[in-house]
Amino acid sequence: MLGLSCYRLLLMLGMMGLLGGCQGNGNTSAQATEPGLSMPPDTTQWVGKGKQRLHVQSYHSSTRTARPTLVVVLHGDAPFRPPEYQYTLARQVAAAYPNVVAVGLLRPGYTDPQGHHSAGVRGEATGDNYTPEVVAAVAAALTELRQRYHADRLVVAGHSGGAAITANVLARYPNCIDAALLASCPCDVPRWRQHMQQLDGGEAIWEAPVRSLSPLALADSVDATRPITLLVGTADSVAPPRFSRTYWQALRRRHSPARLVQLPGEGHEIFLSTTVRQEIGSLLSEH
Repeated sequence: MLGLSCYRLLLMLGMMGLLGGCQGNGNTSAQATEPGLSMPPDTTQWVGKGKQRLHVQSYHSSTRTARPTLVVVLHGDAPFRPPEYQYTLARQVAAAYPNVVAVGLLRPGYTDPQGHHSAGVRGEATGDNYTPEVVAAVAAALTELRQRYHADRLVVAGHSGGAAITANVLARYPNCIDAALLASCPCDVPRWRQHMQQLDGGEAIWEAPVRSLSPLALADSVDATRPITLLVGTADSVAPPRFSRTYWQALRRRHSPARLVQLPGEGHEIFLSTTVRQEIGSLLSEH
């Protein structure tokens, strides 16, 4: 177990602000008046089997066709508490946009506050959970969900470690995702882990070997026609903008339509911001 070092203290304070309601410009807090917060899930269910059995919560727009757009939301590494904000964003998206099935996916190895547990290895929340097995399980879940809901398009929104996994799916399974939003992405995993070790006061755990895939190393395998939006706060000390920018530049060198959006003064916990929902809405309309 890691001690409550500088990194973890910063991240804990960020999560407290995210879950409890932030002050400031009012765009990043999850207030009770935001769309979809009182909407119960249409289904609480599972996807996959055995070592790839993952928990999901699904929310449907009030109006939809037989061929909706599927939006799947992945949470970050969540070092302090069981993650559930992926469900919050999914229900907000379903409430805000028509013809959508929005699914909050519990990443492999994680347990949510209700005790649902996804199969797999969680790891130490040090960038060690982006392995080929995890990426394969998420890709299989996305494929099954697309078939289950007869989705016309699939948009994936990932935060932090969830963004890294999403980017790795884009590279390893290029026909799986139609469009993606990567928020607060540690897209260069080796250099990000070096950064985290410095932020974490030199903790040796960051030097432990990992089998994680790094999005930057796989950027040349991403379909250059896929719409991808990278979103990052300029004051993000956990995954500073340079990691999103470097990955974006690698995509742009291949003439990708990828966009980089920087939020002035915002930190790491931006996933429930109005801007994220708006950018997901923009991806919903792209073909």
